[in-house]
Amino acid sequence: MDIEQKRMGDQGLLFLIDPTLRSQVEARMRTVRAPRGRTIFSVGAHATDVMFVVEGEVQVLLYSNNGREVSVRDLGPGSILGELAALDGKPRSASVVAASDVRLRMMTREDFMACVESSPVAALWLARRLALEVRRLTERVFELSALNVQARLHCELLRMARGDGAVATRIPRAPTHAELANRIGTHREAVTREMRSLAQMNIIRNHRRSLEFLDIPELERAVFRAVGQSVEAHPA
Repeated sequence: MDIEQKRMGDQGLLFLIDPTLRSQVEARMRTVRAPRGRTIFSVGAHATDVMFVVEGEVQVLLYSNNGREVSVRDLGPGSILGELAALDGKPRSASVVAASDVRLRMMTREDFMACVESSPVAALWLARRLALEVRRLTERVFELSALNVQARLHCELLRMARGDGAVATRIPRAPTHAELANRIGTHREAVTREMRSLAQMNIIRNHRRSLEFLDIPELERAVFRAVGQSVEAHPA
């Protein structure tokens, strides 16, 4: 994978297909912009376009009948949206909201399927991506079912520190305590108490909206104690 493909992230799918097909698909792709707070698509919507995040961040959300917001995940530049609906033709499985001003590139379902079906390498790319998502969701189910609030927060913070594989010691735009609570299935006050405790232990430090990790090894040990296995075997 070359530097340009890495930069494009999931949109690097285009580098895995025949150059002629790539040119045809790129010519049909549209650019979509959305301001912060705009719903890009809603759960249950009958739409099958695939979108690639070029700039900004989005939140994948679900809502209960009483209006409670549940955060599934945050996605940034290089991420893909809507591939499940493109694959099975069913309604959207979650809502996606712009967490900042965003710029997206949109591909039709027909073009997405043509890319995947035209190349064994592209099909393997998609299979590996879906496998990674299943692993991530399995971990979340385990955490929500088996761990207490403190341990769930530790797992979420370690996930944030690790990002896409490279360890980050500082998150410039950290989620609010309310957003963290939505992710781990609790309330803001519980998150605030534990974040204050972690700060007192010099594991993290808050700077307005940014978050600094001071002792990631200790955070990893906390996750190890909670899940009962090595952090490598159960990556947070």
